[in-house]
Amino acid sequence: MLAMMLPLFILLWVIAYFYSQYFINAAFDRSLIRRTYALADRVEVMQGQVQVDLPVAASELLVFDQEDLVFHSVVNPAGRVVDGEQDMPPLPAYQRIRPGQLILYDGVKDGEKVRVATFALSLKGTSARGTALIQVGETLSHRSAMADRATLAIVIPMLLMTLTAAVAIAYGVGKGLEPLSRLRDRLSARQAFDLSPVPLEGTPAELRPFLDEINSLLQRLSEAVESQSRFVADAAHQLRTPIAGIRAQAEAALAGGQPEDAQHALARIAQSTQTMGDLVQKLLILARVDAAENTLRLSRLDGVEVVREIAREWVPQALAKGVEIGFEMRDCSEAWVMGEAQLLREMLANLIDNALRYGGTRIMLTVRCFGQGVAWQVADNGPGIPASQRAAVFAPFHRLSGSVDGAGLGLTIVERIAHLHGAKVSLEAGEGGAGLVVSVIFPPAPAPA
Repeated sequence: MLAMMLPLFILLWVIAYFYSQYFINAAFDRSLIRRTYALADRVEVMQGQVQVDLPVAASELLVFDQEDLVFHSVVNPAGRVVDGEQDMPPLPAYQRIRPGQLILYDGVKDGEKVRVATFALSLKGTSARGTALIQVGETLSHRSAMADRATLAIVIPMLLMTLTAAVAIAYGVGKGLEPLSRLRDRLSARQAFDLSPVPLEGTPAELRPFLDEINSLLQRLSEAVESQSRFVADAAHQLRTPIAGIRAQAEAALAGGQPEDAQHALARIAQSTQTMGDLVQKLLILARVDAAENTLRLSRLDGVEVVREIAREWVPQALAKGVEIGFEMRDCSEAWVMGEAQLLREMLANLIDNALRYGGTRIMLTVRCFGQGVAWQVADNGPGIPASQRAAVFAPFHRLSGSVDGAGLGLTIVERIAHLHGAKVSLEAGEGGAGLVVSVIFPPAPAPA
């Protein structure tokens, strides 16, 4: 604020100086004009000669001034000075004076700046012909001194007011920022993982909306940290089980003396390592999905082609397990969506993998179009998911009752990928109440540019 006030103060100082000089010049010019007219009234024409009837007292009064030097000159039509100074400052070259006209101009006399009033006195009707020039000039010392005094009279109170305002601003801003300083001290004294809300007591009302947003952010961050901590703990627990199984089977194989025991232990070890590998792969995918939230770049994709390609890729695995897999389109010839191809393929892969693990003998991939967007559906004829557990299956590591296979992360990955694409996931029973239909509903893709 002071940086803004200083140039403003200088500008006002300059304006005050020029305005005061303008009005002082106007007042002095009026006095100079009166003197010029008074001198013109004393000019007479006698027998064709221009004369000045100016008594000594009047002459002294004409030139009297306490601070400035006042001088005059009367020039006849022939250009001869009949009274006063011989070397008056001449009229500017660009100005021409007419009879009866008075001109004010600046000049230099004896090396000093002066102000001159020149009046062209017409001698028409007298025995002389032409125009006489009546000139009265004065130096500018008095004008400059008065302009300086007037400027100081304006600027000094202005300066005092500015300094007073500066002190008041500094004090007011300092007092106003004290709550911020206290808030800063409280925040700097916090521990790294202290995500409790910032207390609002003693804070200015203007900061309350800002602090409310900070507290909202801290709450969301606390929930995210807590969720991440639970996830890490659950992941550690899930990994601990297969690792412990591998260790136990390895010890059993080492302790057993029979080759059959060793073969059985190695088979169990292979099964545990496969389970652990699937879990690690799911964890890595989930971490990549979470990291993609800030870097996701969506492009316009042909949903029909994406789903058809995924269906083709899973046919060999489905046939190996005796499961029939198919693809169909309903109510559309093309179904464009906005998405990231690799993530969408991963989402479908998890849905198909879940259907192969728990879904019976038949899987159908369907692309449907409707007014609100495009739906990708994966349906199976397995036992399905009870309605009471459908909301819980999206939580990490959640398994259905009696299920021992899988890591419990497939639907979690599906739900998070769908969320990144602005899509919604729904679970419904299949036709006749049998099986499960997982629908991922995408918003309509914008038309191409």
